[in-house]
Amino acid sequence: MNKVNDGVPVDAQVSVDVAQVYDQWIAAAVSQNVEDIMQLYTDDVVAYDAVLALRFEGKSAYREHWQRCMELCPSDGKQPVFRLRDLQVHSAGDLALAHGLLLCGHTDDAGHAETAWMRVTTGMRREQGRWRIFHEHFSSPFDMPSGKAMFHLQPDQPEGQVRPIPSGMASVTPHIVCKDAPAAIEFYKKAFGARELPGGILELDGVFLHGEIVIGDSIIMISQEDERCGSVSPLTLKGTPVSLHVYVEDVDQAFRRAIEAGANELMPVTDMFWGDRFCVVADPYGHHWSLATHVRDLTPAQIQDAARQFCQP
Repeated sequence: MNKVNDGVPVDAQVSVDVAQVYDQWIAAAVSQNVEDIMQLYTDDVVAYDAVLALRFEGKSAYREHWQRCMELCPSDGKQPVFRLRDLQVHSAGDLALAHGLLLCGHTDDAGHAETAWMRVTTGMRREQGRWRIFHEHFSSPFDMPSGKAMFHLQPDQPEGQVRPIPSGMASVTPHIVCKDAPAAIEFYKKAFGARELPGGILELDGVFLHGEIVIGDSIIMISQEDERCGSVSPLTLKGTPVSLHVYVEDVDQAFRRAIEAGANELMPVTDMFWGDRFCVVADPYGHHWSLATHVRDLTPAQIQDAARQFCQP
């Protein structure tokens, strides 16, 4: 007996078999058993996971990736969550294509969940009567202006529903005060390659109230100094205890660009003990910016030893 998905005949038994592979996959993922997971893949699997790399070729490379992912999974009473929905299967002979939505994340003992829906597409091949995954692809939609993954999306989310966290926003967003906010925004464009968000500038009767810019993948809010509202800039305070940290592809180039735009050097570009090439500048509006490029991967023990040497008088 056959059924039809989008006009493509599908053997009923194939649908059952593929669903069982997913059941095994989810059980192994929840139990964090990497070897049981890897039994479900072919030796020549090519995987497009949503994290760490563009692709993984071969079971050995994908096993190492799964192992790293499991090491990053939370513990201490938190339970992994993997749940599949809307599975559809298309098959022809010994090949099958399946796609659906996968809920990933974890819950804690209090029932609080930190999860996100992913899109998953899988190619399977029947070998010696058993279905195995030869291609796997996970992905998530992303916000165009910021490049951030849209993990808040829900499968049954009503169209036009207001988002609790606006598109592109992170959990923590810097909000700085400048004595001349419009001029500061122009400086940040020159010094750090900042971009204005569409509709990100709010002015009322010619008075600047609020601005939002993007540097890399991060949004920064800017407001005009107004001591009546308690909004005071570093220039008025004659200093700041806060530094905004920016990772860049080439810190030497970024440092030169900032200095040429009018920033002042506070610390020259230096190779630091934690593996970054690092510098600090002050902008004309009193804010401090540290710029860095990661150049070396170090273990915690190596960082501790290097820090001890760095801090010696």
